[in-house]
Amino acid sequence: MKAYRLDLNDVVQHPGRRVEYPIEIWLEREEAPPLAEPVQGVLIAESGGRILRIAGEFRTVVWLECGRCLTFYRLPIEFRIQEEFPLVGTPAGLNPQGYAEVEDRDSFPVFEGNGLYADELLRQYVILNLPIAPVCQPECKGLCPRCGKNLNEGSCSCPPRAGHPAFEALARVWYGENDDEHNGR
Repeated sequence: MKAYRLDLNDVVQHPGRRVEYPIEIWLEREEAPPLAEPVQGVLIAESGGRILRIAGEFRTVVWLECGRCLTFYRLPIEFRIQEEFPLVGTPAGLNPQGYAEVEDRDSFPVFEGNGLYADELLRQYVILNLPIAPVCQPECKGLCPRCGKNLNEGSCSCPPRAGHPAFEALARVWYGENDDEHNGR
């Protein structure tokens, strides 16, 4: 896989410089969620002399599996990037013998020297913007706990249960293994 690396050295070496990079990229790493559309947006890099600011607004569509009915669905997501990275050294624009470099102390670094791995930064933001418990629709009925039928496609032929299925094991212990009246059978 080829990394999408942006050379930000010119921005880093000239405080006050601002550069915009239009980006359209497919995230190809295994850890990235499967995309239905590429990540699109504009990344803005601006040097403040001692700080490199990275900002931008992006959008994409990802494929997710519903946590209730296990069907795949498309989820559009939009996110904004706002990051600041400290610079060490003196920018060449302030001193001809100087050289500044981005100091990326993150556990999952996105910089190598003054090169930004834009694909890694965007992958991290896509993952951060995914729902914790994805659901295809708020009214999703899920799967039948007995036969596994998707209840969004219609009801199944299983008899209705008495009580909540989460307490079924407790009911068996409390009322005894053979008490069919309380087990909903």
